[in-house]
Amino acid sequence: MRALLLNGSCSKVEYFGDEGREIGPMDDQPLEVEVIAHVLGSMDHCSHCQVFLDGVGIGGKIHQSDLESYPTEWMDEWKRLSEVILNLPEAFAGELIVRVTDAQSPQAMWAAIRKGVRKYPTFIVAGEKYTGTDEGRARGLISRHLASRSTSQPGAG
Repeated sequence: MRALLLNGSCSKVEYFGDEGREIGPMDDQPLEVEVIAHVLGSMDHCSHCQVFLDGVGIGGKIHQSDLESYPTEWMDEWKRLSEVILNLPEAFAGELIVRVTDAQSPQAMWAAIRKGVRKYPTFIVAGEKYTGTDEGRARGLISRHLASRSTSQPGAG
């Protein structure tokens, strides 16, 4: 199973789908999917130490040790969410950008105030929210918005 890995200096990661896809005149802007979730990550050391740790080949082991210190339930939930997040750009190749924001970051606090996010993980597409890890429901939300964009384009349908 795949999982996203964020380091301690990052509160937001952008995951882009198939960048090799040709962009046509109707879809010049990919749909933005924002995911606000509790993010598991590993703390980086100071830049000098991190370079040294990576250079001697133990940086990855330290990060793995950090991740293994999380409770199993948290790690299992993060893996499920990561799988959903990583599958979306594959399912909608070149049509969307997924932005993941750590629920404990200032950006997420601002989203909670502005967008009414109260539970995590929350997927936000064009102001519409879905909270949970059901990939089918997340895909449905995205599909609805992609379909509405294509029918609202001049000359469409």
